[in-house]
Amino acid sequence: MQRIQGKQYFSVRQFDTLREMLDQSVDLFGDKVAFRFRDKPADPPQTRTYTEFRKDVDALGTALCALGFSGSRIAVVGENSYAWSLAFTTVVCGAGIAVPLDRLLPPEELTGLIQRGGVEVIFYDPQFQDILQQKKAETASLRLFICMRPGKPSTEDELDWASPEEHLETRGQTIWMRLGTLLEWGRARLEGGDSSYRQAAIQPDALMSLLFTSGTTSAAKAVMLSHANVCADIRGIAGMVKLEPGTRMLSVLPLHHTFENTCGLFMALYIGAEIHEADGLRYIQKNMQEYGIDMIIGVPLLFANFYAKVQQSLAKSGKDKLVRKLIPLTQGLRRVGIDLRRLVYRQILEAFGGRLHLGICGAAPIDPDIIRFFDAVGIRILQGYGLTETAPVVCGCNSKIFVPGTVGQPVAGVEVAIDSEQPGDDGEILVRGPIVMQGYFEEPELTAEVIDADGWFHTGDLGRLDPKTKCISITGRVKSMIVLKNGKKVFPEEIEYLIGQAGWIKESLVWGETGQDGDVIVTAKLVVDRERLQEAIGQAPDDSSIGAQLEKLIRDINARLPAFKGIRQYVFSFQEMVKTTTQKIRRPIEIGKISDLMARQKLRWQELTGKNIDPIAQKPENAAEPRTPEHKPID
Repeated sequence: MQRIQGKQYFSVRQFDTLREMLDQSVDLFGDKVAFRFRDKPADPPQTRTYTEFRKDVDALGTALCALGFSGSRIAVVGENSYAWSLAFTTVVCGAGIAVPLDRLLPPEELTGLIQRGGVEVIFYDPQFQDILQQKKAETASLRLFICMRPGKPSTEDELDWASPEEHLETRGQTIWMRLGTLLEWGRARLEGGDSSYRQAAIQPDALMSLLFTSGTTSAAKAVMLSHANVCADIRGIAGMVKLEPGTRMLSVLPLHHTFENTCGLFMALYIGAEIHEADGLRYIQKNMQEYGIDMIIGVPLLFANFYAKVQQSLAKSGKDKLVRKLIPLTQGLRRVGIDLRRLVYRQILEAFGGRLHLGICGAAPIDPDIIRFFDAVGIRILQGYGLTETAPVVCGCNSKIFVPGTVGQPVAGVEVAIDSEQPGDDGEILVRGPIVMQGYFEEPELTAEVIDADGWFHTGDLGRLDPKTKCISITGRVKSMIVLKNGKKVFPEEIEYLIGQAGWIKESLVWGETGQDGDVIVTAKLVVDRERLQEAIGQAPDDSSIGAQLEKLIRDINARLPAFKGIRQYVFSFQEMVKTTTQKIRRPIEIGKISDLMARQKLRWQELTGKNIDPIAQKPENAAEPRTPEHKPID
């Protein structure tokens, strides 16, 4: 086993809970802007200072406690907004246990997770109004619905919005309330001397948040994180990346993800940053320019899009060759202590607001050439690695260590091991330290499978430790998780479960196929039970009718999934797949067989999708394929 311990390069404040951290930041940065945001893209920006944010947190927390929800599980679902940050921070700083939910989940999965989590209160955006009303019977645990932002007038007119006093008079009844109403009531109670929220005890090792990973309602794992976990990660990051108070950060990634939650919200509050809520994905560049953003946290697709736009602009202006010639010169000057990048490449940097100098990239691999290019023109992109189970950042390049193509070294206070004896060899990445989760909610056996007796968390990812640089590279995954180009994760087992609901499918295999453009496409192989299909459709099936049935099945399954999880290309067979002695499909072998078949027969997925691969596999190499209508990949 190869081990490496994270180093601390910078001094950090000591704190055990997020409330303690926030109090420190208010004392240090009270009058500085903490948030800048809009309710709508056309609105003028609003601001909240650190002191104003603390007052809003106290008012909302006081109201929740006064209504009897202290210690409850409280969900938050919606787009990134000041209201989302306020709700989540309020919950974890003394009101209860936060349950952040993915706003892109199908209604059935969303309501299922609410039930599994025992959620009593939910903060939601107006677009969830109809869903929550329709699914009210399926979310019996919910007693208080709080709409975070203004909705359409028709929506507001349809509901009988309650006041806090009405809830106190009708305890046990389900009521709907506006966030603004709750804030005003909480402020009044604070002025009247109610200190229940501020005096609520917070234990660092107690459950702080419950985070559901991707998966079906019944299969999704719920990660339990404590204040100690998240606070340790903040201190660990701050000990290796130097960030100044007043740093202007743009919040782009979904706040329900631990990456944005820990780094883009709480890490930002720790350093005294200005958090600017993006108006939406199509407004990112506009927001960067108008706000003069210093730093952005994103997935590889975001930085790849930045890179593509820069290259297109350079080519259009005819300056691409000039820049390629200038980069070796400015890089040479940097080596002797003369840094002219922000002057020489000023026009490139102005496209991003002129101040951008730091990007943090995670969730999936990024092309090292993109990192090198941006570093050459004055923007350093630090690639990192982490998981929800580790709060989430495990390691990353930092202010002292920068090796493009790697995820750097562990954050301060964290130990990482590569489970292989030979230096430089691949092995499973293991993590040990205070950032490791408490476990999976109500799944002690599953927890024991991933956290061993010595405290090592087994990530299921493969990595390599470079003996010279002592930096870690991610080389693959032990398990079958698919990571799309935009950083979203797809679990094949979830889709295979849905496929298996069709009785005429014996078994299925789902994986991520990398296309020529680097995009990862969700792909499937399905084994058809001919006899059961004949019973289902009332006639002997041929390849044409099977293809039609499969197309309908795939479209039905895709309709039940978020768009990014949808199957876009597939084949079928009548031959059972290769399995282990425990009847588990040997995924690498099966995927390799299809890749080899396509290479031998010089086939593309456009030609193969929707077809029976059994006769194709039996053809001599390079045999001519009859011209039949192609099944295009499903959009």
